[in-house]
Amino acid sequence: MQQAEKLSKLNVFLKEVKINDTNFHLRLGANFPIINDLFQKLYSDSPNKEEAFQLLMQSLVKNFENRSDFQKKRDLNRVSNPNWYSSEKIVGMMLYVDLFNIDFNGLKAKIPYFLDLGINTVHLMPFLDVPEFENDGGYAVRNYREVNPKFGSMDDFEALVTEFQKNDMNLVMDLVLNHCANEHEWAVEGRKGNPKYKDFFYFFPDRTLPNAYEKSMVEIFPDTAPGNFTYLPENDKWVMTLFYGYQWDLNYKNPMVLAEMIDIMLFWANKGIDIFRFDAVAFMWKEIGKFNQNLPEVHLLLQLFKLCGQIVSPGVAYIAEAIVAPDEIIKYFGQGLSQGDECDIAYNANFMALSWEAMATRNTNLLKKSMRAVPTKPRNTTWINYARCHDDIGFGFDDKLVTELGLNSLQHRLYILKHYCDGFNGSFALGQRFMIEHETGNARISGSMAALCGLEKALIENNVKEIQIAIKRINLQHAVILSLGGLPMIYSGDEVGLPNNYDYLNDESKKYDNRWLHRSKMNWSLVENIEDSPSAQAQVYKQLKQLIRIRKQTPAFADNNDLQYIDYENSHLLIYKKTDSQGKEVYVISNFSDYDTFFNSNVFENLKSTKLFNLLTGEDFDIQEINFISAYDILWLRK
Repeated sequence: MQQAEKLSKLNVFLKEVKINDTNFHLRLGANFPIINDLFQKLYSDSPNKEEAFQLLMQSLVKNFENRSDFQKKRDLNRVSNPNWYSSEKIVGMMLYVDLFNIDFNGLKAKIPYFLDLGINTVHLMPFLDVPEFENDGGYAVRNYREVNPKFGSMDDFEALVTEFQKNDMNLVMDLVLNHCANEHEWAVEGRKGNPKYKDFFYFFPDRTLPNAYEKSMVEIFPDTAPGNFTYLPENDKWVMTLFYGYQWDLNYKNPMVLAEMIDIMLFWANKGIDIFRFDAVAFMWKEIGKFNQNLPEVHLLLQLFKLCGQIVSPGVAYIAEAIVAPDEIIKYFGQGLSQGDECDIAYNANFMALSWEAMATRNTNLLKKSMRAVPTKPRNTTWINYARCHDDIGFGFDDKLVTELGLNSLQHRLYILKHYCDGFNGSFALGQRFMIEHETGNARISGSMAALCGLEKALIENNVKEIQIAIKRINLQHAVILSLGGLPMIYSGDEVGLPNNYDYLNDESKKYDNRWLHRSKMNWSLVENIEDSPSAQAQVYKQLKQLIRIRKQTPAFADNNDLQYIDYENSHLLIYKKTDSQGKEVYVISNFSDYDTFFNSNVFENLKSTKLFNLLTGEDFDIQEINFISAYDILWLRK
């Protein structure tokens, strides 16, 4: 469509719109031609493209009209500070509502706890309505517009949002884009052959097309959910289910699905969500004969989600949950003319996995080599930096880089598994294998931060020395993610060193999935009088609280695309430099080994003084020709 036609189409639409807000008109005018082009690129051959596009445009108007004055004012403030989510002031925590404190009201009661620790951004793990048993921890949504009643009512959720906003806190929400529950109304009606909903999914009369798809598809859960299609005996049909059999993949080749899902996103933006975590985005588009991740159409879809969001709720940010190779994850920020116009935030999963690799091997060479290979991301985008989350740890690092270091990639992974899961060579860790590849023995890892860093084992053995070393490992992991720049995300329970949760084995709906090992119920007794307690858990909490406080006072820890890794011959050390907008530099030096070691003064560039300021101790650090750093220690040194 020519530009003149697009402008004419926009003009006709604006005449029908009764909104007089100048900012809305400006944003719509700027984004409409791009939205139109992307939509036509995806759906030029779709028989209901015009109807779907009209519904999409109507959704933008409806949802802007429903947006509160408070939200519109906040939007404008954030538009003037487009990378607000990458400020040094932002610190996040991810949690399950029920495991944290029962329900929305219980969560609201713990706002003082967040504020004391320094948390101002809270990622609520899935809280929408799901089937009682088969729900993949909340990722099989039965109703996208209702909350899970076990957490409370919609009124309770809105009251929680109000209190968050009063305290200048942000809410992050999972929006499950790739699939929904087989009990969702769309699935129920689609199974019946309802003309509106049968094309919301991928149905097949026999195995001919599924077999063709399978040739280029990977299995996500080969142990517990092999295959990518589920047979429906009552219909004598097959349906695409990449994850579990009760999670039906949505068919984004139908533009009505896209229009519906964007409307759902805007509905929740108006409920007060500040950041959306787009779940499982890499799988959203499928083609026979093509690998079922990261297809170009996925990026076009995500650009449409963001461009529509920018019109209605421009203060909202978007996370791509795409745990893929670094050269692929960088594409989720947008490429070429679309740089920065896709997702604002992505998971720094490669760094997370490699930090555990470095701790297992006491060697940072692969971590440093891999980070230098990551392409530069667009400005005003950032990473979520994290050490643990609700999911497993997968070691998907680049085999080529491993080989260049003289290592066998499979044997290297197997060594890491033995270290964290088998007590190999006197290991401190109590992790477990997840999703074992039986042909190779390769697997992912489950386990809490405390279990993987040795605190759980040391407490069981009442080994005072090992307890202190384990606390240093936890502190190291947290100090790194807080100083890399971007949005640090603490996993709930790690702030007090919760151990593995072995009770999941007694739950019929969970015992097959050992990721519940690190999904523990919060132990609030650990928090009582925590400031005066000498316990190991209190030490973890107080050290993290101090780290967060110092981070918020250090502008260099914002993300301005300024992270610079520093080459150094000591393989135990990870050294990088952060620079604020005024040119003030902070050097971060981390020792990933259980040995005291050293670094030379030449790691500091253009050093004109023999003193740096140690942010963590509040004292000067005298620079010598040779400087010592103790086991698992970290230095934040400001010029």
